[in-house]
Amino acid sequence: MRVPIFPKIVIISLFFSVLSLIFHTVTSNAEPGMVFVYHIYMFMIILGISFFVAGSITEPLERLKKGFESVMGGESARIDVETGDELEDLANSFNYMVEVLTSQKNMLKRSEEKYKMLVEDINDWVFELDNNFVYTYSSPKVRDIIGYEPEEVVGRRIFDFMPDEEKARAAEELEGIKRGKIPFCNVENVFMRKDGSRITLEICGRPFFDEDENLRGYRAVGRDITSRKRAEEKIAYLASITEHTVDAIISLDPDSRIVSWNKGAEMMFGYTEQEVIGKPLVTLMPKENWDACRENFKRAVLEGYARDIETVRITKDGRRVLVDQTLTTIYDTDGEHIGFVAIMRDVSKRKDAEEKLKKAYRQLEEKTQELLKSQKQLRHLANIVENSNDAIYSVDLEGIITSWNKTAEKLFGWTREEALGMSADILLPDEIKNEIPFLIQKVKKGVRFISYETRRLTKDGGIIDVDVTVSPIMDEDGKPAGFSVIARDITSKVRTEEKILKRILKYDIDKGKVYLVEKLDLAVDVFNDLVKCGYVGTVITRKFPDEINVQSEHLWLCEKKSKNTLLPSILQVETAVMNLPNWNNVVLLELDYLILKNGFESTFEFIQRLKDAFYLLKKGVVLLLADPEVMDEKELKLLRKECSRIRPKPRHHDLPPRCYELLRYVYMENRMGRKISFKEIMGHFSIARNTAKKYVRYLEGRGLMKVIKDGRLKLVEVTEKGKELFYTPDSSLRSD
Repeated sequence: MRVPIFPKIVIISLFFSVLSLIFHTVTSNAEPGMVFVYHIYMFMIILGISFFVAGSITEPLERLKKGFESVMGGESARIDVETGDELEDLANSFNYMVEVLTSQKNMLKRSEEKYKMLVEDINDWVFELDNNFVYTYSSPKVRDIIGYEPEEVVGRRIFDFMPDEEKARAAEELEGIKRGKIPFCNVENVFMRKDGSRITLEICGRPFFDEDENLRGYRAVGRDITSRKRAEEKIAYLASITEHTVDAIISLDPDSRIVSWNKGAEMMFGYTEQEVIGKPLVTLMPKENWDACRENFKRAVLEGYARDIETVRITKDGRRVLVDQTLTTIYDTDGEHIGFVAIMRDVSKRKDAEEKLKKAYRQLEEKTQELLKSQKQLRHLANIVENSNDAIYSVDLEGIITSWNKTAEKLFGWTREEALGMSADILLPDEIKNEIPFLIQKVKKGVRFISYETRRLTKDGGIIDVDVTVSPIMDEDGKPAGFSVIARDITSKVRTEEKILKRILKYDIDKGKVYLVEKLDLAVDVFNDLVKCGYVGTVITRKFPDEINVQSEHLWLCEKKSKNTLLPSILQVETAVMNLPNWNNVVLLELDYLILKNGFESTFEFIQRLKDAFYLLKKGVVLLLADPEVMDEKELKLLRKECSRIRPKPRHHDLPPRCYELLRYVYMENRMGRKISFKEIMGHFSIARNTAKKYVRYLEGRGLMKVIKDGRLKLVEVTEKGKELFYTPDSSLRSD
């Protein structure tokens, strides 16, 4: 009989309550000893109720608890409760629920195993990415695709397996997909395999979200399409060749009707593709060639091809074209004959060329005798070149020396065997390393003749002054193939001019030296005097232009970069000075600000490098301006020891200073090929006309200057006697 648990508890409680009431009534008038018996009985009643509750309620509940814990732990469980009440119903419901869950779990496991087998057996790579494109799952197919184990991939970003040039493009593409939260397909990316080789994958994927519709990542499939891409590229390459070849390539069906028509065919015959598709090939043939064409098709079917068919074809405008044709039979994958391919090459010009070649051969025979005579003349000219007093060598358009005469060996020190194949840059000092590319560009532009004075390096490291003449060398087609160089040693001439220039200067200055000047006025005077004598001046200072009265380029030392400014960095200043393009340079460099910004030690090392460079390359003169009041005595002593000191020249004439300056000015202008007018003298010295005439008459009276009339102008010129004052070392003025 089924009794619910609630009536059970009510009946038992009422039974024991009534029993307790009866005993209480009986014992209320009983003797004191009976009270103890009553208490014992009450204890037994309470103990009985407890055992009943434990047996009927607590123990089944404990079984249910353990059953639920087993299920929560992933294990199966069954509870047997036979109380005939709600607890037995609850146990039966629990057992049914466990059976359903176990069944569903087994079904899910079988489904997972099926899905896993499907994922692992397909030829594509299945993987999962989080929203940062980090792999959270990878199928084992990754081993075959990119050569990594699944555990090597999980935890790394997808971009870690791409080459550097692919990462940026892929990141931009995937970030766009991520922002859209959309599925994607046919995304092609290049991956790097573990062995370093590259592979192209076509990737398709779908996003997945959490319960709040936030993007969690993508589940994707990658397919190896490397072979397909290569095949597509090969097909495109072959199609491009077919489309752009100058030969006519025509495909035909088995009935010799035109199926395809390339650009070469269009160019050769004049028909467009739309005009000829579907027409028979005989459209392009004269009627007398039809029988020969049928024989060629038969031969192609029997032998697979028919080649070296020299025949005539007719163009759209009726012209006859002589072609060399190859006819090939084509088959499908089942070996069925599906048509022909005809390749035709226009050989009309070749035939004409053959005729011209025969004619040219006859002419060649006639010119052979002339060539023999020319060779004799060339040997004579080669002997002249080889024994010339000038160094003669040639350079190709790659800057490589291709010929080298004996005088070049003597002048530069390299033997012919050493020089041939050597780069012509080796002959150039560092300052003019760009000379060879410059000459090559000039020759390519068609310049026929270049002459200039420059410097060359010898094998032992010496630098010589040379006068260079450059002429282009043409190939048999009349195109530039290189250039020849005739170099004449003018070192003595340059040295003589330097001596003359030194004689003209007001101060005892040597080219290639670095001088220390401790007074601004003296530095400016020396600088201006050198500029007047032909030096190219550059001032590098912290002083403003109006503080230094010079007519030359002024570079202001400044921390802010702007026009005509130079950062007060040793590297910047050294680069600016060493890259001056001229050989006769005078540089006025203020040291105080450089020392303040870079320290004395760095500045002093820079001065030593500057001294070595100017001495070896003879680039000009450097004037270092230093203020003794802002430098300590030790630093000043080091500078004085390292640099030369400017000394005034001893006077070697008895001319008044103004007259000597005027004579010197006119002499320097005459050396440049110019005769000076009185107006130019007045402007140069800022003097009146009468004063200018007075000085000129004085010099004319001493036999040092003469006046020449040129129309209405009066020009002055230094006489030979006046010139001796400048270029004769110990000359003295002679009285008339």
